[in-house]
Amino acid sequence: MNELAEVAVDAKHPAIKGEYYYIVPEHLKEKVQVGSRVRVPFNNKIVDGVVVRFLKQEDANCNFALKEISAVDERFVLPQFMLDLAGRLASYYAASIIDFLKLMLPPDVSLPKESLYSVTEAAKIESLRSKIQKEVFHVIRDAGSITSEDISKILGLSRTKVSGALSALMKKGFIKREFRVKIENRSYREDKPKSNFPGLTIEQAKVLNEIIRNMEEENKPVLLFGITGSGKTEVYIKAIEKVLSKGKKALVLVPEISLTPQMTERFHERFPGKVAVLHSRLSDGERFKEWYRVYKGDADITIGARSAVFAPIRDLGLIIVDEEHESSYKQMEFPFYDARQVVRFRAEIQGAAVVYGSATPSVESFYKAIKGEFAFLKLTRRVTGKPLPPVEIVDMREELKSGNKHIFSRKLCSEMDLALSRGEQVILFINRRGHSTFVLCRDCGYVLRCPHCDISLTYHISDKKGKCHYCGFQVKAPDTCPNCDSRNIRYFGAGTEKVEQEFKNRYPDVKVIRVDADSTSRKGTLEKMLWEFKSGKAQVMVGTQSIAKGLDFPRVSLVGIIAADVTLNLPDFRAGERTFQLISQVAGRAGRGNIPGKVIVQTYCPESLAIKAACAYKFKDFYKEELINRKKFEYPPFYFLMNLTFTGTNLTQVESAALKVKKILEEKVSPQVKLLGPIPAPRFKVKDNFRYNILLKSRKQESLIKAGEILKNMKGFDRKVHLSWDMDPQDLM
Repeated sequence: MNELAEVAVDAKHPAIKGEYYYIVPEHLKEKVQVGSRVRVPFNNKIVDGVVVRFLKQEDANCNFALKEISAVDERFVLPQFMLDLAGRLASYYAASIIDFLKLMLPPDVSLPKESLYSVTEAAKIESLRSKIQKEVFHVIRDAGSITSEDISKILGLSRTKVSGALSALMKKGFIKREFRVKIENRSYREDKPKSNFPGLTIEQAKVLNEIIRNMEEENKPVLLFGITGSGKTEVYIKAIEKVLSKGKKALVLVPEISLTPQMTERFHERFPGKVAVLHSRLSDGERFKEWYRVYKGDADITIGARSAVFAPIRDLGLIIVDEEHESSYKQMEFPFYDARQVVRFRAEIQGAAVVYGSATPSVESFYKAIKGEFAFLKLTRRVTGKPLPPVEIVDMREELKSGNKHIFSRKLCSEMDLALSRGEQVILFINRRGHSTFVLCRDCGYVLRCPHCDISLTYHISDKKGKCHYCGFQVKAPDTCPNCDSRNIRYFGAGTEKVEQEFKNRYPDVKVIRVDADSTSRKGTLEKMLWEFKSGKAQVMVGTQSIAKGLDFPRVSLVGIIAADVTLNLPDFRAGERTFQLISQVAGRAGRGNIPGKVIVQTYCPESLAIKAACAYKFKDFYKEELINRKKFEYPPFYFLMNLTFTGTNLTQVESAALKVKKILEEKVSPQVKLLGPIPAPRFKVKDNFRYNILLKSRKQESLIKAGEILKNMKGFDRKVHLSWDMDPQDLM
């Protein structure tokens, strides 16, 4: 009986996605391994798959003719620990294993290959008569494996003579040839090592010693709660040095691509040639090369955003999750996963230590720390010894009463005048891009809306268009009302473009840069902008939440938060937490160097606990109150959540499907699971699809994992309605 390969097949329809048996043909038996990416026939097509195990044909229980594997990618094989991780994630998120294996695979690009030659076991040098063949054979045997180019250099022979000798040796069975991707064994940039690195403060040294002790003894996940500017990154670096000294490797996750350039800059300086970078802004070729360096073990440290958690790092000793509170660690589309949870699973599988760092930890992590599930370490002082900048709240209701209808309060204008006159830098933060959040006719009340989504269009002044930030629809902003022909069209709300425009109107001679998704869409633009600001070529930066954390600009003396209420009133139980975190993080950009800092927070809700606590740096007060509310209303960390979303173009069908699924769940899930809904989603219509939600709550996560399995195996579901389920949702919109 032949041995069969079980292949996780990348089928398009979820109903047929799964693992299937295939025969390994004779000519591929030496090449196909567990973890190999293969091409297989499936439903009259050739599709990709990954081999997850081998088994004997009699154990496969097949009563039909099996097909053969068509081809195999010989460049790499996924390690077993990656297969184990994919299996665990598939179980946790109720998905197919191929959904996660795909995230672990590099882009399928064609790159140059080179041949590697090695000696076979049967080789007998005595039978060789050719002098050149003997010399070539000796070089190969001594090297273990070597390229023809290197053989030519060592022997001083022409490539033609070496090539002839290699062909003859292979025909005689003395040597064998393998292929590998041709990639230079170095980082895509190299820095000369520097020696003038900062020493640790007493507090940093104490925290580092605790991290090392924890790694060697308990190996609990560590929550490093460090205020902005307290030197968390330097602690990360020292902990990584310790791990590397033991022959292990490290993974550093950052929440935003905008943080990658500054973080990698520091790591390249400290670990020249040892750093690989993985993120979505790289081209497919660049990403493959960096992925392959990690796979071959040529990089000791891997840095990247969310998807880098799937990098093929062997001998993993430490995982750092910087700014662990950020919701961008959660993938909001299928397959849903939270990189922070993936880190926990991966650390357990590979025996690695984990450090979660933040100046504003998530409520869930904070709760785990105070309960002892995480080791809890604190950095309470800035490394400069300077205090956190004072924060002043400006009530914008009073500004309106006094006749100021501009987006800048009088206090903020006064502080900008002072900072700019002294040659200092200013950051202006607003968590909306575009110019105006909606376009309205003052005569009839008509609002310019997206015809495909239940949302108003955002006005962008650069091309004078209204744009939908959900489906990409755009239209020229009207000069007259499409409804009543009135010319009384006005633009309301503010985004980064409007802040930039109003700043330029007030300070025409001051260089200002705008950092948001629109201005940094072109490759390399973000790095250029950050360099312009850091070097002082630009004095003012206007931006969204991508500039709210992790960035270190010592010449910034003033931070203005234009609208602190943007995230406060969203219909989401995390709205207060996110507002608190954003204000705290943005405020932390001021006064990080020798120049004293100041923060102005503009708000229409100065009485909000989240705003008051953030501005007064009362972290414990906020977490205490937030935990009381979470427990009262049955939200994490006291309850686990799963959010079901039904989408379809026919509203009646969507509603009917949601009701049907709820009935099935009520019959099959544990009585401990609470089902809320179905109700229309807060974003009721997106891309011509109507959306309904059902929210599941349970004190035990196992109950929700079982509910996911029920959903995954559900039969007879209306194919015109798409159902997705999100374990541990970060967004209920």
